[in-house]
This record gives sequence, C-alpha cells and structure tokens, in this order.
Amino acid sequence: MFREPTFLLWLAAALAGGVAALAWSALRRRALATALGAPGTLSRLVPPEAAGRRRLKAGLQLAGLGLLFLALAGPQWGVELVATQGASRQVMIAVDTSLSMLTEDVKPNRIEKAKQELSLLLDSLRGERVGVIAFAGEPAVVCPLTTDIDAAKQLLRSIEAGMIAVPGTGIGKAIRLAASSLSRYPGTKTLVLLSDGEDHKTDPAGAAEEAAAAEVKIYAVGIGTSEGAPIPIKDASGALAGYKKDKKGATVVSKLMEATLTEVASKTQGEYFRLSPNQNEAGDIVERIQKSDKAEGVGGTANSFKNRFIFPLSFAFILLLLEMVIPEKGPFRPFRAKRDARQTERLTRAAVAAAFFVFVGEGGVHAATAEGSLRKGNRLYEREQYVPALEAYAASGKKNPQDPRPVFNAGDALYRLEELDKAATAFEAIGKSNYPAPLRAAAYYNMGNARLQAGEFPKAIDAYRQSLRIDPSDRDAIHNLAVALYYLKHPPPPKKNKPKDEPKPPQKPQDKKDKGGGQDKPEDGKGGSPPPQAKTRPQDQISGEDAQRIMRAVAEKEKTAGAQARQLQKQPAKKPEVEEDW
Repeated sequence: MFREPTFLLWLAAALAGGVAALAWSALRRRALATALGAPGTLSRLVPPEAAGRRRLKAGLQLAGLGLLFLALAGPQWGVELVATQGASRQVMIAVDTSLSMLTEDVKPNRIEKAKQELSLLLDSLRGERVGVIAFAGEPAVVCPLTTDIDAAKQLLRSIEAGMIAVPGTGIGKAIRLAASSLSRYPGTKTLVLLSDGEDHKTDPAGAAEEAAAAEVKIYAVGIGTSEGAPIPIKDASGALAGYKKDKKGATVVSKLMEATLTEVASKTQGEYFRLSPNQNEAGDIVERIQKSDKAEGVGGTANSFKNRFIFPLSFAFILLLLEMVIPEKGPFRPFRAKRDARQTERLTRAAVAAAFFVFVGEGGVHAATAEGSLRKGNRLYEREQYVPALEAYAASGKKNPQDPRPVFNAGDALYRLEELDKAATAFEAIGKSNYPAPLRAAAYYNMGNARLQAGEFPKAIDAYRQSLRIDPSDRDAIHNLAVALYYLKHPPPPKKNKPKDEPKPPQKPQDKKDKGGGQDKPEDGKGGSPPPQAKTRPQDQISGEDAQRIMRAVAEKEKTAGAQARQLQKQPAKKPEVEEDW
C-alpha cells in the first residue's frame, strides 16, 4: 500500500513527459546534424558506441525519475509498534458512596440516581481522559484516568453504598485525592462531584482552595432533597429492617446540604447543579467541560505500517549516479583493472555516495533526531515532568519506530501518571516481541507492577510468571509474585494504613542501571545514561528456600485463588468505630 497514492498518477505523467522530452531532443539532434552535413558522412565522425550509450543514459534517467515519484508515493508494508499522541481533557468524577446515599428521597435511591447520571456523563465524555473516585470516610480510585470509557462504565456497575471500608463522608479528602491525580496534567482540569453534601469535618472549603491552586475546576451535583429522609436498613432479602440511628438512638434524617457543595464549586470558579428528574445536568456539565483546553500527551501504543520509501529512493540515487559516470564516447571499463584516473575518481565518489545513502539514509537522519528526542524525554522524566516526557518519547518513536526504548520509557511515564492500563499495554507489547530477553523480562516485570497497582492481581501474577520464565533468577520478580499471591488471597482494604504484617507492594519506578530495558543508547555495550524504568527492588529480602517454595506453590495457589477471593468478597469488611458513620 502507499501513504500518498496520488503521486502514482504524477509518476505516469512524469514518465510520459520524460519520454516526450527525450524524443524531442533526439529529433532536434537529428535536425542539427542534417544541417551540418550528409548523415553518412557524419556517422563516420561519431563514435559507434555513442548512440547506444545515449539510449542507456536516457533509460537510467527515466528509471531514476520513476523511482523518485514512487518514493514520494510512500510505499508501506509490515507493521510496527508506535506510541500514539493525542489531545484530551482530564475529568475526574467523585461519587459519594456513604450510607446516606441509600436514602430514598429520590428514586430509587441517591446512589442509584448518581450512577445513572454518571453513566450519562461518561457516554458524553468519549474521547476525553476520565477517572472515577468512590468515597465515604476515605476516598479510593475506582478507575484511574483513562480514555477507555467502556471500561470506566463497567467499573461503575461495581459502585455501591458502603463499599468503602471506612464509614462516614469525607468530601474534603475526595477533593484532595482528585486534585492530586489531576495535578500531573497541564492546563485546566475538572472534578465532577456527586454527593448529598454531608461532610464529617474534612474541610471541603480548604480542599477546594487547594484544588483551585492546582487549576482544578469543580462542578458539584447535589443528590437528594432539602427535607431529607431516614436512611433505610435492609436485610439480605432486600426487605426493610429499620432505619439508621445515631449513638443516642435517634433516627438519622439525611438532608441535601447544598451550602457545602455550592461553596466548593464557587471557590474553583465552577458551578453547582441540583439533580432533578427533568433537567439534563450531565449535558450542561459536559457543555462547560468542552469549553476548556485540551492537553497533549501519549495516548498509548498502536500498530502502524512501516514506511519503505528509502528503497526506491536509494535505487533512484544509484541509477542517477550511474548515469553521470557513463561517458557518451570513449572507453568505459568499469569492471577492468585498467582505467584512467578521472574515471576511477568518478566511480569511487559515486560508490561512496551510494553506500552512504543506502546504509545511512533515512535511518541515519532519523536516528540522530530520534536519539535527541529520547534524551529530551529522559531529562523531562528526571524532573518529574511526565506529560512533556511522553510527548518527547512519542516523537522519538515516530522517528525511529524500530527502537523499543521510547515505548518502554513511555510505559514507565504512564505508570508514574497512574495510567496503569496503558502502561501495562505498552510493556506487554514489548514482552511479546522479539526484542532481547533482558528487555522482555523487564517489560513483563513492569507490566506486573502496573497490574498490581491497579488491583488486577491475577494479571499481575501472570506477568511476573512470564518475567520469571525468561529470567528465573530475578529475586525482585519472585518477591512481587509472592505479594500478588498474598493480595489475591487477602485483598487489601481501600485505605492508607495497611496491617503491619502485610507484604509490601512494589515501589514506584526506580532509575537503576541494573534494571529495566529503556536507556539512551542501545544495549550494545557502549554505555548511556540510566533509563527511566519501572523495575523495583523489594524492601525486604526473601531466602532461596522461600523462593523455591513460592514457585512450587504458584500453580496450586492459582487454582484455588479465584474461589478464595470470591469467598472473601462475601465477608463484610470490619468498619472502625466513628461518631457519624453515614
């Protein structure tokens, strides 16, 4: 296939024009010769090889011209993995999942009404980068920022009141978590807050001021009524068992606190909306979001056809050089040992120029600029400017698609930005490739880290096992595999403080020379600056005997882990005692 097929039409026109020009020049030459004398007499003055040489040179010129237009048409075949760049807006949606969201002053209840509104909002935000936070007494990221709206909607179905282990309502904490997640991106960011407005001493106004300083605009959506209603308590069958009571035994009446939501929206120059049955609040919010600026960044990886214009361009260059060194008359012995000095010099220059163009060509020109973009990305990465670093890696990948380092390093930057699914996809593409074994082992390890951070424990286990198949001696992979297996059996609660006896999860990416596969120079022994990479080192050590025991137990654990995880999910989380747990 061709990138610019219209040049093929110009190719036909150019060849037709070239043939016409050569025919006209031949007629003109014959007319001039006739004016000078009889053709028979002139033929004895012209060397016999001149006519044949002239036709050969004309043929080489036409062939070179045709190949030049063929190169302009951009022939393509084969595929390559490249980093894709795109512009999008950053929107984080925070959903209140406290017990007060079970109140039925809106039908069917507040949490279900919020999920309906959120589903409409997600459908309208396709093409943007969207994340979802669920919060009660503490916030938790349900879906990291992603452009995969279908995946976000699937995670939305799992949101329900009481899903957060820490009871209560912490609007201020949710705003701070959202602002922290969005702060990595340039330009204006948006937080859509869906809540009934009740807050238990988490300073929502102060959090909103911090969000405004980070250029985060809040659109608050109030769910409920000002009159309020009791919070129902239902049994396993769904039948009403009573109403929520406070510590004094009085029935709790949950009301919509519009003042809090209005204040946090106004402090960020946002807007407050009250959810109503007839109005289209989601459409109004999307309309305002779309007026904000988009931010550039790497959207992930994609397969692209390889450009092959270098081949016809090289042959055209060689043919045109050859036409220049063929004389119209006199001896021409390119393959004989004896030749005159001028002819030797011309042939040598042509051979050197052709060799340079063929062996350096596009690769040499692009390699220089690609290497510069890669180094620029690494410098930005070191300064924790991950979004500009992604842009530099994308530019490097476009200029030298055969180099896996831009994709590897872009995956690491995406990991730092908590774009965990995209980071895992980038690492997986390298792991499944034919690149050197150390690079593939590092890629699978990093993929495991991304999946583990996202809470996808079975996928993390598979990635660590793939890494260990390539490099069985990697103690880091053995340690993190043990962590993933433990988490699969004992899912960590969505809160900051973990039990003291719980295995430590992998750290954020480290810049170590002995880990990872991305670097400034290819792995040819010539050195290069340390790469950005997601390879980690465990904080606690593991004995060789323990490592062997873990590896032997992996297969058996995987068989039973799914059933154990399902049983654990059915067990209610133990909630800490708080004064207001709704």
